[in-house]
Amino acid sequence: MTQPIRKFSTSASTPEIVAEIRENGVAVVENLFSTDEMDTLVGIVRTELDKQEPGRGEFFANQKARSVSRLFARGVEFSEIFLQNERVLELEDAILLPENPMARSAEAKKTKEADSSREEQRAAERFFTRPDPLVGPNCHHYRVNASVAMEVCRGGEHQGLHRDQYRYQPYMHRDPAGPELTLATMVAGTDFTAENGATRFIPRSNHWPADRQPEEHEIVQAEMPKGSAAFWLGSVLHGFAKSSVDEPRTGFIYSFGLDYLAQEENQFLAVPPEIARTLPLQARQLLGYRSSPAINWVEGLDRNDMLAEGASSLFS
Repeated sequence: MTQPIRKFSTSASTPEIVAEIRENGVAVVENLFSTDEMDTLVGIVRTELDKQEPGRGEFFANQKARSVSRLFARGVEFSEIFLQNERVLELEDAILLPENPMARSAEAKKTKEADSSREEQRAAERFFTRPDPLVGPNCHHYRVNASVAMEVCRGGEHQGLHRDQYRYQPYMHRDPAGPELTLATMVAGTDFTAENGATRFIPRSNHWPADRQPEEHEIVQAEMPKGSAAFWLGSVLHGFAKSSVDEPRTGFIYSFGLDYLAQEENQFLAVPPEIARTLPLQARQLLGYRSSPAINWVEGLDRNDMLAEGASSLFS
């Protein structure tokens, strides 16, 4: 029996949505963003998308798609709309379980450690203690993994089904009983329908062994109205569908990963300091301009805002 993708209204509780994502690997929150916000963001990338011939390059071989990356360098609107959305951050907090959650609804955290020696002791204790992956903390913080506007045009073939976590193999193999590594968001910049290439998912494939291959009847498309968002784990199979209509469908993907994983899209080059300084502090932190006590620190820079001066090193 085909497992449907469950859809939630914006009034649904975060724990209810989180439970669905953990169980089936994917869930949709309808009308999470306004149509005006989508028109604004699509307008920003429209010129760049229109310059491209669908299917160019090796990545989209035999597929009629085109894309624009580096979203958070293309206008503060992307940070304001995507990186400061409270529901998105609540879901990221609940799935990735950081020591320092980002949603306003989370328990307030200090921006600076008053007792750095105690912080170092806690870091050492965590290093030698494996936390419960469903309780955490599973990382110090999470950060943007990749960002892209993707447009599917008429013709071509379906994108191959894949898992986002595959990019870390063979160097890291996900433990099915361990913590989640990434959580991605696909926002519908236009309506997503079965005909125009709505993303295909295999619900519950996050529980499958690595060699289990999907069957056609197990594929479900994430049909959703403009402004809605699909959230999926890095362990679930997915890929965009081919389109049979003339009007392209446009979506925005941005994913988050644990702070100790390399970013798929290097945000320090995609959004260099001169641009990052123009963004809200929360956006800078989510892009990676912060450090944990032992990873990514730079002496003399503030751990929580590495574009500002402050006491920061392995020993302070």
